[in-house]
Amino acid sequence: MEDVGLAVTIAWVLWSNRNDAFTKSVNPSGSQWSPPNYPSYKINVDATSKTAQKAVGASVIIQDHDGKFIAGLSKKFHAPLGIIEAEAKAFEAGIIFAKEVGIRDLVLEGDSLIILQALKQCSNAPSTISSLFYGMLVECNEFRKVSFSHVKRQGNRPAHILAKQALGLADFSAWIEECPCFLEPALVHDVFLSLSL
Repeated sequence: MEDVGLAVTIAWVLWSNRNDAFTKSVNPSGSQWSPPNYPSYKINVDATSKTAQKAVGASVIIQDHDGKFIAGLSKKFHAPLGIIEAEAKAFEAGIIFAKEVGIRDLVLEGDSLIILQALKQCSNAPSTISSLFYGMLVECNEFRKVSFSHVKRQGNRPAHILAKQALGLADFSAWIEECPCFLEPALVHDVFLSLSL
């Protein structure tokens, strides 16, 4: 049954990509996931919040240069954080999770331009996250190679799906090498889209 679902997903992705190419609605500059150069891993992060719950959901997705799912994390923070603070917690979770999984070379990617500009040291971090930000920079020194990449929100869809899922958790869920079934179609779509350009 899983093979049938995967075949249907692949067929849909191919059809969707063909339509995107035909209508020229795909913009490759930051609007989609792109694979990292070997031997680096792509670490996509995102955060979402629910004011009524006074909680934030954060996500981390680790993929290799072929787009293969390596690991994923959904984590709930029980605090009424603002969007910048929530995104910063997602970036921090991505760095820590990558270390725990044993990643040595990585591209850290998210859709928060403010945080990415600060990590690239092109601008100062907002004061509300300055201590968290400096902690992230220290953590980054423990990797062999780290680079940072911005992706538009529509190109970070799998991470957003996983962040929303975190809001329903008590604490966190992690997956190693086995992609959760609800996330697989979005990941397959991104990988096929990156291959078609």
